[in-house]
Amino acid sequence: MTSRFGFVRNDTPLHRLNPTLKLFSLIFLMIGIIVYPSWRLSTVLLFIVFIGFYIAKVPLRLTKGRTKFIIIFSVLLLLIQLLVTSNGTILGFIIPQIGEFGPLFPVTDFGVVRGLGISTRFLLLVFSSMLFVSVTDPTLLAHSLTKLRIPYMYSFSLVIALRFLPLFDLENHTVRMAQKSRGITPEVTGIRKIIRTIRYTFFPLLVSALSRVDALSMSMDGRGFGYRSDRSYFRKSSWRMIDTIVTLLVVCFLAICLLLSVGYFPELSSFI
Repeated sequence: MTSRFGFVRNDTPLHRLNPTLKLFSLIFLMIGIIVYPSWRLSTVLLFIVFIGFYIAKVPLRLTKGRTKFIIIFSVLLLLIQLLVTSNGTILGFIIPQIGEFGPLFPVTDFGVVRGLGISTRFLLLVFSSMLFVSVTDPTLLAHSLTKLRIPYMYSFSLVIALRFLPLFDLENHTVRMAQKSRGITPEVTGIRKIIRTIRYTFFPLLVSALSRVDALSMSMDGRGFGYRSDRSYFRKSSWRMIDTIVTLLVVCFLAICLLLSVGYFPELSSFI
């Protein structure tokens, strides 16, 4: 049984980029689409992220169930914005007028733009984070963060979190398979059934997580983790010319988003 989420070891251009660069690129991407919430820009960036999955040779079918849930949730966000936003020009009604009944729930142009903006930003944040986790080696990330003078104990906390993502994914799959073998099928057709499913899934995962964290902490203490202020590394990250070029592109992207958000380049903002 293999994990459906976590680092996928390949030798691609995205895998060879500096881990710290990938982390700050993800942060700058999130800041950029938050300060300039354009659904057109988010759609273009989302398309680029999908190209990144193809270049990194990370098939989305590894997370087919999760991807389906993410897309359904984004559509739900769009529909909610269509229902609650009444400002703007009315384009139509969700429930048209039938005789003396209706019309109800007007759909406005502002509601469509706002809904598309929120749903595309949500998709972009989720899939870009998935791509970052899939192409970033946690060990190299720890080394690259320590090169920025970040204490290795803090960098290793992030590494441990990334290491535990596929582990918890496997634990969740194991718990669900054990439930099915006992005749317990997860159901989400009602509030009571959802609570029942969460209870049967959450508590076993919580117990498993606490036991693994306890075992990990004892193992780290036994090996003298944190005894010295510095440590050695078997594998080290490197900085290449392509990393400098990507850094300049990411900084330019963030600068353009900031300028667009305060009203500069109106010609550019008219179509992105």
